[in-house]
Amino acid sequence: MPRSLLSALTLSLGLCACGPELNPPRPPPAHSELAPGGVWVAYNLGCEVGCEEIKRGDRILAIDGRPVSSGAEIDQIDLARNEPLKLQIAKYGSNEIRDVTIVAKPNELLPPIAAAPPMFTVGADALDRAPDWARSKLFGHAIPAIRFYRADEPRGYINGRELYGRAALLVIWELPPMIEEYRRSLALAPSVYAHLQEFSDELAAAGVDSYFITDFRAEPAIRDMLRQTADPGPDGFIPIFQLSSSPTNGFTVGLEGSAADIREAMFDYSRAPVVVIFDRRGIVRFHTRGFPAGPQDTLSVAIDFALHSLTDAPSVRTLASVPSGAQ
Repeated sequence: MPRSLLSALTLSLGLCACGPELNPPRPPPAHSELAPGGVWVAYNLGCEVGCEEIKRGDRILAIDGRPVSSGAEIDQIDLARNEPLKLQIAKYGSNEIRDVTIVAKPNELLPPIAAAPPMFTVGADALDRAPDWARSKLFGHAIPAIRFYRADEPRGYINGRELYGRAALLVIWELPPMIEEYRRSLALAPSVYAHLQEFSDELAAAGVDSYFITDFRAEPAIRDMLRQTADPGPDGFIPIFQLSSSPTNGFTVGLEGSAADIREAMFDYSRAPVVVIFDRRGIVRFHTRGFPAGPQDTLSVAIDFALHSLTDAPSVRTLASVPSGAQ
């Protein structure tokens, strides 16, 4: 086995070691979990001192007495400064408020990301902007282990960590096994691709990349079929990718530890297209299975959400509730 692959596999296994303790399974957070405010812990990588007392789904309310309401504020404070910081934590699923002192250094175990924070977080108010029907299994997670292959030139692989730092809207198309459903799904795909293509330039201008990904081989004839009703516009067609995630591949990586099977997390045993949006800080802010509002409207809402709702700044309403001097 090549040394680079062996190293990647070893790293992947190492990152998973703390997962079951620090990142227990949580259902997608509903409004009731997020309405009290603070900052949602999407994933905890661990640190030198104290992180074992914080679990995925807890909310950070204050740091050294300063109230916080966005992950961007936590980034600015910098948890990985290698000195004690006292965090006020609201424990998931209870009314318990706990003070936890942590000491963290930058995490260098997520290449190519340098100096990763000990926790990936997002403001509870920001996370709560997603419609109820866009809160499927991955909602509120950090970017999961994922890998896909660009079928268009220039060819190449993209993994989950490479999506960190720039927002992304992904349409991932899985075909159902039943013949009639398979045909209907395949016939629908070109119109969805065309819709995404229509707004791809506007999304790109807003810092959001568009990805159309198939869970089947995207041969030239398939790509031509998907583009049959799309207008390439001045910048050409958005590329088509093929999902290439594998739990046995050390290059299938994200911000979270390796997934047993990304298809289980993405599709949740239901074979239907999904729409997923990652924000710039690596948090899943939107995840549908199928098209809950219909193909056109579901994608329209997702595009509007990606254009206008991905900031992690607290709303005016939330800022108004913060004590004077703490903003």
